[in-house]
Amino acid sequence: MKYLTSFTEKDSTEDIVKTLKSDGGVIIERLVPEEVMDEAYQEVQSNVSQAQQSSSTSLWPEGNRTVGGLAAASLTYTEKLVIHPKTLEIVDAMLMPIEPMSGGIPATEAKSEVVEIGDGGTQVVFKAPLETDPNCHHYNIGAAVMLEVRGGPNSKHQVLHRENAIYQPFIEHLPAIREFLVSAMWAGSDFTRDNGATRVVPSSHRWPEDRIAQENEVVQAEMPKGSLVMWLSRTLHGSAKSNTNQRRTGFFNSYLVDWIRQEENQFITVPPEIAEKLSDKAKKVVGYSASPNLGWVKGRDKDNLLVEGRSSPL
Repeated sequence: MKYLTSFTEKDSTEDIVKTLKSDGGVIIERLVPEEVMDEAYQEVQSNVSQAQQSSSTSLWPEGNRTVGGLAAASLTYTEKLVIHPKTLEIVDAMLMPIEPMSGGIPATEAKSEVVEIGDGGTQVVFKAPLETDPNCHHYNIGAAVMLEVRGGPNSKHQVLHRENAIYQPFIEHLPAIREFLVSAMWAGSDFTRDNGATRVVPSSHRWPEDRIAQENEVVQAEMPKGSLVMWLSRTLHGSAKSNTNQRRTGFFNSYLVDWIRQEENQFITVPPEIAEKLSDKAKKVVGYSASPNLGWVKGRDKDNLLVEGRSSPL
């Protein structure tokens, strides 16, 4: 396979998910109007100084721009992109939360088998998880950042990498693990071969970890402004070098099961005074909610930790 399959919002979520599982990545073209991307970009420029957007790291060398805490820097980004209904339908199908973020049908609680042993004691034996079993209570943003590639002498391909690398080696200790993270990159400008469109290696999520991608196996997520490319935690990907003086602006976030720590600390980047301005669904995705056993605060409501209620099991 030498390309990523492109869909539109009208295509069935089932077909998109099937391809995402098979190929490790998909494109959904023109999911929002270009004006939404312009609005999000202008909010970022109004709320984040140019100095704060500078970058000088091995992943994002000088000349490029990055903005962390994007969920607080642009409410348009958070409300219209991060919790876009089509996106949440796809992530629900991949991460299988008990409480679907898209408002779909709740997943059935996982079952356990009780076996009598010895002198009347009991031992609980959990069955191997099926794809239809819940994989989390809900999910959160892992990281939310603006990533802007700009041409120049320092422009070069980013090293191909996998999102699951930040959780290694610990993640391998969990038996029969299913997908726990899905990434999404919105095109804040046209993504072209020349201006640094994200590089993706289709099917690499099924490769051995030590297999190195050859150039003829790498494709670029070329897509118009307002489109979205999504990939899985084990899919090789990276930004591309830019051969133009155009800005290639991407709005990135990952979706992460609630039982793994968020990559970016959203409670610092999106403090309560900003989180209060968000819709209930956006608050939940950012992290201001609790599962029955994780993330609770005594005296606070489990679905909105900013208000009084009950979330504590104690």
